[in-house]
Amino acid sequence: MKKIQLFLLLVFTASIMSAQTIDELKAMKATKTAEVKGFQTKIDAVNGEIAGLDAQITELTGWTTGLNGTIGFDFANSDMWQANPNPSAQSSSLGLGITAFANKDQAKYFWNNKGIFQKAWQDVDINENEADDKLFDQGTVDIINISSLAGYKLTPKLALSALGELNTSLGNFLEPGTADIGIGATWLPIKGLTVVIHPLNYHLAWNNLGDLQSDGALGAKIRADYGRELMVMGKKVGWSTTFTTYQPYSNPEGTVTLREYTWLNTLAFEVWRGIGVGVNFGFRQADFETLLLEGGEEGTIQKFYQVGLNYGF
Repeated sequence: MKKIQLFLLLVFTASIMSAQTIDELKAMKATKTAEVKGFQTKIDAVNGEIAGLDAQITELTGWTTGLNGTIGFDFANSDMWQANPNPSAQSSSLGLGITAFANKDQAKYFWNNKGIFQKAWQDVDINENEADDKLFDQGTVDIINISSLAGYKLTPKLALSALGELNTSLGNFLEPGTADIGIGATWLPIKGLTVVIHPLNYHLAWNNLGDLQSDGALGAKIRADYGRELMVMGKKVGWSTTFTTYQPYSNPEGTVTLREYTWLNTLAFEVWRGIGVGVNFGFRQADFETLLLEGGEEGTIQKFYQVGLNYGF
């Protein structure tokens, strides 16, 4: 009987000691958790100070710059795969996209510069007996859009401005292409958004027939640029968009209108340390380009997209 009582006493004592140990561990965990929170508070405060210093540096220098790049590359190959419409075929593609800007913002004036460059190639071989060509012989996307906007601020959100813009391609430079130069007003409603409204603008358009003959007209120019960076689940999501359009004041009878618009977009989804997935896409409508092509119709929409690895800083 005494042995049983002794055994029960030992079990009871061990239980008490175990409970005390668990309580001590929980108390230690709570202490360490509080310390971590304290460290995080200090880190957040230092990051806030760094952001403030960056803002002061930007304010003093006036220049804000950015660069975002996308590269996509893939291979595909089949050898006597009978379920394929082309049993023996291979393809490869390469896409490059760069969006860069350099903006200077002062109390009384601003100067915004932006460049959008897109280039893609694709090579498809569906017959082993066909002549062997190279990847860079078959271009699929080729875009250059360069703009420079300068303005004198009447108010923090409204300025008198002048704009120069070139919209063409690298491989077929000015075949087709457009160039604008004009003056008017610029609206700055929110951070990152710039809306240009120039009622006095001269527009030059080159066709794609290879003779570099141009046609020009006076009209109105509207351009909107917006860029924003968000944090989603701790990762950066960046969006840069440009919409530009031209409306001529007159169009001689029997000629193709020079009215046109272009909308270009870049989306960047960060995965790891600035590296992620990039998506570039765009739309354009310009009758003076499409009506000169076989099968072209009035109002035909031109479009493209690219998907690939992205790196931004």
